[in-house]
Amino acid sequence: MRKIHVCICVSLIFFTACKKDNSKLASPVSQKSAQLAFKSADQIPSGIIPLLYNDLIKDKLFEQAENLRVSYYNTLSIRKDSKIDVLKATHTDLLAAAKQAGIMAANLPFHSVSGVGVVLDGTWYTTNGVTSSNQQAIGWVDMSFSAMNTSATDAFNNAAPSSTSQYMGTVNQQRRLEAFRLPSVQFGAADNLGTTYFTPSFDFTYAAHVQAIGWQVYVNSPYQYAGTVGQSRRMESVKIFGPRYNNNSYTLTFNDPAPSTQARPYIYYRVHQEAYGWEDWKAENNEAGITGQSKRIEAMQVRAYLVKVQ
Repeated sequence: MRKIHVCICVSLIFFTACKKDNSKLASPVSQKSAQLAFKSADQIPSGIIPLLYNDLIKDKLFEQAENLRVSYYNTLSIRKDSKIDVLKATHTDLLAAAKQAGIMAANLPFHSVSGVGVVLDGTWYTTNGVTSSNQQAIGWVDMSFSAMNTSATDAFNNAAPSSTSQYMGTVNQQRRLEAFRLPSVQFGAADNLGTTYFTPSFDFTYAAHVQAIGWQVYVNSPYQYAGTVGQSRRMESVKIFGPRYNNNSYTLTFNDPAPSTQARPYIYYRVHQEAYGWEDWKAENNEAGITGQSKRIEAMQVRAYLVKVQ
């Protein structure tokens, strides 16, 4: 009888152990082991690096700003430009301003970040409308919004995009850009297990400064255009907003398992203008182009980035 009792106990222990192992195998993958991937800083144009750093400090995303700074310096030696440090002055000035504003430098976590970027790595998808521009003697031309955000040899200041698919308009053809419109877009990013998650789609808000008209009112994507059609008027300057137009703390939430990843969109753009060529990148609500000189915009490029907030 004692032998039977011992056998039953051993069997129960073995069954319990097997049950624990099976439950362990069947449990869902933890969020910690299924992180969304990030871009390294060498995939972000040098002209955008200090702008994004400034925006992150302004939004008090100090850890993200530090991650961007460390990632930038980790990849500086392999950048496609002349290796000029575009972040040094901006970093020093912003730290001084932060101290004056009472935000102590201790809030910036100066720790080692190995191979970690700050911008989520993925693809922009057009969900409604099209990215297009109305060009002198050509008319409306559509293009892929995602193509403007792909890694390219324009990853340094004032360099020309490597492909015409990365900008709206024309270069070296002396054609004015008369109007443009942007679509509704969403972002898809894969985790380290290969599953892709998506954000909700969002719209853009934008305006143009037009020959003999001046600044127009803001319009919204996906169907409205800034500029004019059929009036032979050049655009001279533009301003663009992402979804933070009316809400500066706006975030996009991925449909990944709880706790879902939240990210903040940052929009940057630049224009190619008569007599000046490609000008510097501008952040949201900043004027790209020159007014009062009767110079036509010939092409423009827009890039959008998502920075993980939570």
